[in-house]
Amino acid sequence: MKTLTFWTLALFAVLFTGCSTPQSQRISQNQATFDTYTPGERQMIRTQQIAVGFDQDMVRMSWGDPTHEKTVSSATGKQIVWEYRQIKPSMGISLGGGVGSRGSGVGIGTGVNVNPNNTKLLKRVVFDRQTGKVSTFESYN
Repeated sequence: MKTLTFWTLALFAVLFTGCSTPQSQRISQNQATFDTYTPGERQMIRTQQIAVGFDQDMVRMSWGDPTHEKTVSSATGKQIVWEYRQIKPSMGISLGGGVGSRGSGVGIGTGVNVNPNNTKLLKRVVFDRQTGKVSTFESYN
C-alpha cells in the first residue's frame, strides 16, 4: 500500500511539474509587473500574443528574450529591433567507394551541420526609441 501511495504521489509531481512552460515561468518571475497590466493585456501575454503599444517587459514576458537585437535609423528616428530566430540545421549525405587489390567497398555517410549563422527569422518587433513601445511587429511562422 505504501508503494502505491509513493508512486501515485510521484506521478502527480511529474504531471504538475511538466505543466510549467517557459512563458508561464516568465510571468511568475515578473508577477508583480504582470498584475499591473489590464485583463486584456494579461490574456494576450498568457496566449503569447503582443500588440502595438506593448513595452519591452510585456514582449519579453510573452515571447521571451530576443535572439538578436539591433538599433536602426529611419525617417522617424532611431528604433530598436528585436528578432526571434531559429537555427536551421543542414543535413548532408555522401556516398563513396573504392577498389583495391584485395576487394572493393562502398560507404555511405550522413552528417548534420549546425551553423549559428544559418537561421530562419520567425518574428520581428520594432520599438520606438523614444517611447520604448512596440510600433510594429511581424510574424513569419
